[in-house]
Amino acid sequence: MTRPATRMCTRCERITDEPVLVHEVHAATGPGFNVYACPECATHYPPPRDALELLESAHRRSRLTIRVYKIDACGTVTADSGKLEVVAGGRAEPVPRTSAYPPCACARCGGPR
Repeated sequence: MTRPATRMCTRCERITDEPVLVHEVHAATGPGFNVYACPECATHYPPPRDALELLESAHRRSRLTIRVYKIDACGTVTADSGKLEVVAGGRAEPVPRTSAYPPCACARCGGPR
């Protein structure tokens, strides 16, 4: 005798005897889990993607964009130093050490004491 599959729908939060797998959550550490929906709510979810396709699309390089501003005591921007983009995994130039780092001169940010 097999036990009937009974799961809670993730969208309407009702218990269903006919669960439909709508998403597989993979975890970096430990086991992942499955997300189920009832047949009525399952149409609102996109079709599940193959995990191997997700790995192939992860080859793009990471980016970090920093905008540096100077502001006065009232919070008004007084100077815009522009935008700095750092690309990881490539031959990006190292982050320049300018007067913009640390962002301010207070002791908490590591400015001159």
